[in-house]
This record gives sequence, C-alpha cells and structure tokens, in this order.
Amino acid sequence: MPKLTLVAERRPLKVYDLNGPVMRIGRGEGMDVVIDNVSVSRRQAEIRLEGDHWVVRDLGTGNGTFLNGERVEGDRALKPGDELSFGKFSLFFDHVPAEPVVEVRTAPATNAQSTGTLLLQPEEMAKLRQAMAQKRQAQLQWEASGKKGVYYLTNGSTVVGRTELCDLQVPIRGPKQHILIVRDGSNCEVRNLSWWYGMKVNGESSRRATLQSGDRIDVGGLRLTFLDEMR
Repeated sequence: MPKLTLVAERRPLKVYDLNGPVMRIGRGEGMDVVIDNVSVSRRQAEIRLEGDHWVVRDLGTGNGTFLNGERVEGDRALKPGDELSFGKFSLFFDHVPAEPVVEVRTAPATNAQSTGTLLLQPEEMAKLRQAMAQKRQAQLQWEASGKKGVYYLTNGSTVVGRTELCDLQVPIRGPKQHILIVRDGSNCEVRNLSWWYGMKVNGESSRRATLQSGDRIDVGGLRLTFLDEMR
C-alpha cells in the first residue's frame, strides 16, 4: 500500500496510507486531505488508482499543482519518490522521510470517506511558521573536536570561545575568546580576538573581515560557516 508524506517547506507533518482508490486534497470541506491554509485551494488536486498505477490531476486551480516542479496538465502518472507541490505544501508519493515527523492532530472521521482527512489547527501552523522562520535566520554552523552545531545570530555582538562567558561556547582548546561576530542588519563582520591563533576567512589570513553568506572561518581547530538570513 503506497504512503503519502505531507510536507511544509521541507518539514514533514504526517505520513499516512493511501488506502482508497481516490484521495482529494484541498482546503474545503469534503476533501479527503484537508489542509487549512490559504496557500491551498478549496479543491486542489486528486490522486486516484487507474488500473495498476496511480495518477494525479489538478482540480482546476489558478495557482496550479506541480509534479517534480512541472505544472500538472491532465492526468500524470506517479512513481515512488515523486513530489506534488501546491503553495507552501508538498506531498511525497510512496516516500517516508528520514527526519522525524511533526505530530499533528487528525480530524475525527465523520464517514467512511473521511478517514484520511488531515486538518492543521491554527496553533500547529503557528508552531510550524515559527520553526521555519528560525531556519531562515542568520546563523553560524560550527565544527570543533568532532562535534557540530548551529548558532542563530541576532543583531549585535556574538563572542565565540571555550568558556561559559561566551555566547557560543565550543569544545576546543585555545584562548578563552576566539572571535567576535558583529551583525547589524544585513552587515556582518568577524574579528579575531586572539593574538596567538591566526584566523582565516575562505583560506585567506585576516584579523577582520566582512562576511558574505557561505563564508568559512577557521581559527585553530574551529571551523565556522556563516549563512545569511534567507529572505
């Protein structure tokens, strides 16, 4: 039995069985999968069994339904791993994600045809939007002593080093404070706080540099990658 995985901006929400010959997706009442979000049309798309294979059809929406990035026109056959997308949401056909699925409540069944209905409640959408906003935030991805992590940046100064007084504490030998990150809106600068440990930005020695998204910073055994805010 094939499975469908509902995803919002690469964050898995629910995995469930495709256990009927037709599954209709949309925001309106009467759909088999109800996604309570304005980015989804009231009648978005349907997936149905044709002989021994499954096909998808857009239900006449203005924004369209896309199969692996291509707009669906008429019936399109589905194969395992295919991605159906509409608005901020995607459905992966016969694919279960490796990362954990966010727990969401399922609307109670009112008849035999509504057992697959999924309703995203406002508080669940709020949590999802908050998580997505954090992933877009400016950040430092760090590696040190075989460990990795992510530190989300805000405006102001961030001290990186090995002591508890640092904003970002890293498990590495060296000076108490390694570097200083100064961020002001879209501008971000890195400064070396150590006279004993040299700093390199993208392989070039530097004591102070303006950062662009994707820049790599190396100080001793510490490596940082700066990623700017996604807009």
